[in-house]
Amino acid sequence: MQVITGIYFFYMFVSIYFLILVVTLYLQNRKDIFFSPQITRNYTLSVVIPAWNEEKTIASTIEHIFASDYKGLLEVLVVDDGSTDNTFKIAKSLTKRYKNLIVFTKSNSGKANSVNYALKHAKGELVSVIDADSFPEKSAFSKMIGYFDDLQVGAVTATCTPKNRNTLLEKLQTIEYKIIAFSRKLLEYIESIYVAPGSLSIYRKKALLAIGGFDPKNITEDIESTWHILSEGWKVRMCLSA
Repeated sequence: MQVITGIYFFYMFVSIYFLILVVTLYLQNRKDIFFSPQITRNYTLSVVIPAWNEEKTIASTIEHIFASDYKGLLEVLVVDDGSTDNTFKIAKSLTKRYKNLIVFTKSNSGKANSVNYALKHAKGELVSVIDADSFPEKSAFSKMIGYFDDLQVGAVTATCTPKNRNTLLEKLQTIEYKIIAFSRKLLEYIESIYVAPGSLSIYRKKALLAIGGFDPKNITEDIESTWHILSEGWKVRMCLSA
């Protein structure tokens, strides 16, 4: 009984501690939580889309990226990771419409290897990694890239929510994602963002190269790369308005 009581009080202490931390961080920074730095110059941006059996969404993802209002978009690199469906064929067909769309295909070896493969070919100062079923808003890149004026910023992430919000479960999931995004923004103020999700993040290419790219042996490569970037002295930022 004493053990159960001890566990109860431990969790109560931890819960109260984090509640106080969250409230304090919010009150101290509430004026700029949704702030996005203005872009002072157009950094060249390479967008990387690792894809495996994404024939249903790959075209829409590519179209959303090219609809971006960011003027520094240099290229979009799709890496087909040995898909067994029409992912490569669909992506390749879009190169007729988009001249700076480059599509690669290789044997299946996982997302991290696909990103690293594209990184060898990317020419941009910044590299965005986007899942093949993500659909970034038109202004997403423009809102995120201003953070890179701080030369210590190695990565910037954004708010990601489910596309479908019709059922109760989907609506609850949307709320969950927004809470997670809000918590990441608060963690920014104590330099503790733990992940730049693969659904949409932008990296300074120099920072990615400094850590050797993504770790193919790690199943949570986006978490590992974020921790690695932080350990090398870079900052990670969260754009809540993107």
